[in-house]
Amino acid sequence: MAVNVYATLKQVLQDFIAPQLEALKGEISSVREEVSSLRTEMRTEIRRLDEKIESVRNELKADIIHLDEKFTAQIARLDDKFTAQIGRLDDKLTAQIARIDEKLTFTNKRLDEALEIRERLAALEAKVGR
Repeated sequence: MAVNVYATLKQVLQDFIAPQLEALKGEISSVREEVSSLRTEMRTEIRRLDEKIESVRNELKADIIHLDEKFTAQIARLDDKFTAQIGRLDDKLTAQIARIDEKLTFTNKRLDEALEIRERLAALEAKVGR
């Protein structure tokens, strides 16, 4: 009887489980192929994304360079204007200083004349007062 049970079990395994195992092997093989295909697609997509990122990076670099050039030009223009305004202010200050210097020179002359007159008066008073 044990031989019959063994034979029956063997037959059941061969008739039912073995075909299912073969089917599972086929499905596993199919899943492996799909996974491999998905890996290939993912690698392709990753490469495309890397290329897009690099392209955007290059565009941003170009934009930054362009903006830097614009800012540099604008700063140069502002510097030129500032230098010109400082020059005009310097000219005005120099002119004002020259006017003040002229006035001081004139005032000094007047003071010298006044001191000279005072000395003469003092000398005259001294002569008259004797």
